[in-house]
Amino acid sequence: MSKRVVVIASGETERRALPHLVAHLRTQGTVVDDVRIPPRHRHLGVRMVEQLIKAAWFEGPTSRPDKFVVLVDVDAADPEDVLRPFHTQLPPRLRNVHATVLYAYAQRHLEAWFFAYAIRLRGCLGRALGAIDTSDPDGMENPKLHLRHLLGQ
Repeated sequence: MSKRVVVIASGETERRALPHLVAHLRTQGTVVDDVRIPPRHRHLGVRMVEQLIKAAWFEGPTSRPDKFVVLVDVDAADPEDVLRPFHTQLPPRLRNVHATVLYAYAQRHLEAWFFAYAIRLRGCLGRALGAIDTSDPDGMENPKLHLRHLLGQ
C-alpha cells in the first residue's frame, strides 16, 4: 500500500510544479495526493498551515494522508529563523492530526534549476522555452516569474 502525502506550499508556482517534480515517487510507493496553498495569495504562516492541514485531515476520514510536508519559501532569510515558529508553535495545534508533519524550505532561486536541464523541461512542458537563456541558471533574473509564465494556467 502506498503512502499518501499532502504538501502545504506557499504559492501557485509550487502548486503547479511539485506534482511534476515528485511524480517519480509513485514508483517508490509514495503518492503526493495534493499540493495545497493559502487561498487568495495569503501568507503561509503558522495559523494558515494549521488550517490547511486540518482541512486536509478532517475532510476525508477514510482517506487521510500519512504525511504532510510543509514547504516554505525563505527568500533571503535564514532558514532556521523561518522554520522555528513552525517547529515550536504548530505541533500543539495539531494534536488531533495523527500524521507525520515534516518541514522543508525552498532554496533561494531553486526555480532557476528547472532551467538547468532545459531539454527535460521542454519535454515535460511539451513545448519550447521561448527566448529564455538557460546557459546560466544561477545568473537568471527572476526565475520564478519565467517558470510561472511557462506553466501557464
